[in-house]
Amino acid sequence: MTKTPSKAPKARKTSAAAAAPLPLFYRQPTLLRFQNHARLSLRRAVDFRFAAGATSLPLVAGEFAAAGRDYPIVFASDEGAMPLAVTGVAAEQNLFVEADGRWRAGSYIPGYVRRYPFIGITAENDGSTMLGVDLASDRLADEGEKEADMLFDLRGAATRAAQSAMALCEAYATEHARTLAFVQALKDKRLLVPRTAQVNYADAGRAVVQGFQLVDEAAFRALPAAAVVEFHAKGWLDLIVLHLASQQRWRELVDMSAKTRADAAH
Repeated sequence: MTKTPSKAPKARKTSAAAAAPLPLFYRQPTLLRFQNHARLSLRRAVDFRFAAGATSLPLVAGEFAAAGRDYPIVFASDEGAMPLAVTGVAAEQNLFVEADGRWRAGSYIPGYVRRYPFIGITAENDGSTMLGVDLASDRLADEGEKEADMLFDLRGAATRAAQSAMALCEAYATEHARTLAFVQALKDKRLLVPRTAQVNYADAGRAVVQGFQLVDEAAFRALPAAAVVEFHAKGWLDLIVLHLASQQRWRELVDMSAKTRADAAH
């Protein structure tokens, strides 16, 4: 988050031809600047319907313990192989977003979802995190709207709402870096294997969940002693155990999906 462009560190630049796809949910991520966004405010009411079509959500390492109680934790099948919380088994159906936009009561809300519409933008010169926001988000409003908090005060300083968003983005960036190191270790030790889950419903319907990876338990048990010591020292053994334990959540996810199908049929 910056007050004047002349003092702002430069964000990373990419050519249009080589531009990476926009992150999940973000349609117009922009560096937050006082001179451009002085009148911008954030609506207090949170509506999670922006995530209603996401059958998986990014996770960082620090979330494994909390997320694993509600979601199967898997790893993406692409080169990045980042961890994901599986939130649905049918295409474009997040079972944890209610029809009124609330998150399913009692279930953990992943940090990736909680930080939206904000996002951390890495400065090119020093690697620091700056605050960005998705200008296309429905949570943003103009100055003067009731039940909304301004992001800048009259002097151009960050308000409490913006400071809280910045703290969340910085914490997420720190955990993301730790997660990258963990995933790289899994790949280096060849612990990830592709998997597919087939869901058979009582009404003869079927859903196939594919495009994810799991830690191979046999390969994990066969890690050499030196690797086990390293993984333990870095907290990676705990993450693997939490990941494996979270696979027990598939059954509840399937039951939730079956109930949703049955309700829709009546």
